[in-house]
Amino acid sequence: MSTANPVSAVAAAASTEPALIRSVRAVRNMFKEAHPYERPAVTLRPHAVAWEKYTAQLGRATRFYVPAVIFFFGWPFAMKYAVDAWNGVHDAPAKKRRRS
Repeated sequence: MSTANPVSAVAAAASTEPALIRSVRAVRNMFKEAHPYERPAVTLRPHAVAWEKYTAQLGRATRFYVPAVIFFFGWPFAMKYAVDAWNGVHDAPAKKRRRS
C-alpha cells in the first residue's frame, strides 16, 4: 500500500510526459555524441583570418551591389526627370524672399 501524498501523486502524474515523446527523445539521444562537442580542445589554436581573400571577395561583390542598389532606388527619380523633360515640365526656380 502506498503512503504517497495524493497532492504529490497528482503533481507527479501531471508532470510525466507522454510515452511517444519519451521514445522520440530516446531515439534522438541515441544519435548524440557522448561529449560536449562545442568545447574546443585545449591544444588547438584559432586559425588566422584570411583578410586578403575576404577583402577581394567584398570588392567583387561591391562592384555589383552598389550599382544595383543605386538603380533599384534611383529609377523613380530618373523616370520623373525623363517624363518631365519629355513633357516640357520644369521645376520653377525658387522665389527670393524680401528681407524685412
